[in-house]
Amino acid sequence: MKQFRLNGKTFDLPTCWADLTAAQVLGLAPYLYAEPARGGVKLKVLRVLCPKLPRKLLVLLTPDKRWDLCQETNWIWAEPVDTAAVTEFEHRGVRYLLPEPNLADAVAVEYAMGNIYFRAFAHPKKPNAAALDQLVATLCRPERAGLDTMDPAWDGQRRERYNGKLAEVRAAALADLPLATKIVVLQHFLGAQRFIHQGYRGLYKKGGAAVPQGPQAGPVSDGSEVLEMIHALAERGTYGSYEETAYTSVHTLFYNLNKQALRQREEQ
Repeated sequence: MKQFRLNGKTFDLPTCWADLTAAQVLGLAPYLYAEPARGGVKLKVLRVLCPKLPRKLLVLLTPDKRWDLCQETNWIWAEPVDTAAVTEFEHRGVRYLLPEPNLADAVAVEYAMGNIYFRAFAHPKKPNAAALDQLVATLCRPERAGLDTMDPAWDGQRRERYNGKLAEVRAAALADLPLATKIVVLQHFLGAQRFIHQGYRGLYKKGGAAVPQGPQAGPVSDGSEVLEMIHALAERGTYGSYEETAYTSVHTLFYNLNKQALRQREEQ
C-alpha cells in the first residue's frame, strides 16, 4: 500500500492484490480483460482502487498528473490475479463458499470436472459460455451441514461434499450471477492451475506421467485426463475404490504421482 496527497489530503493506493478487499477484487474483475489504453479504463480502475478519491479532485488535476496517477494501476494487468480476499458470495438467498486458495481443500473429482468445464469454456474454436456456470457450480458450494471445526474428525472441508448432479442444477441457478463474480471464480481456478502445474511439473512433461493417462494434456484436449487418471488409480486400488479415489485430496494424488514420475525419470 502506498500513499499520495492531493489538495492537502492523503489517500491510500493499493500496490498489489494482497492490499485489496473482496469488494475491490470484484470491482476490478470486469477490467481484467479490458485494453488498459482504451476508454479511460485506468481511470475507472483507479476509482476502484481508491474509492475515497473524489472525482472532482481528479478533474482538477493536469492531464500529466492524472496520467501519472493512472499509471499506478498498471500492476493489476502485470501481476497474476490473487483472489484470496473473496472467500464467499451470496446468490438467490444461498451463500456459496469458494474453495481455499490453490484448491487446498479440493478433491480429485471436483478438480477433474472443473478442468473439463474450463476447457469447454476456453475452447479456442467453440467456446461454451454455459460451461463457466458449471465451473462456478462445481467449485462453489454451500457450507456443509453441521460443520464443527472443533470436531477431531473434521477433515478441513467447509464446503458440502461435491455432487455432480447438484452442480448441474445449481449451474442453471447461477446463470444470472453477476459476471464479475464469475470472473473472480474463474481466476481463482486459474491461479490453482498455475500452482498445480508448477508444483507438480513432472506430470505435465511428455513421458512424465506416473499413470497411463495422466494430466499432461495438450491445448486441444477436452480436459478428461484427470478423470482417466482417477480410473487408472482406482483399478490399481492405490487409494481404494473409484469413489474413494475420486474423493481423495487432489494434492495428495498429484504429490504422490509427481514423486513417482520424478523417480522414474531419474532411473531412466
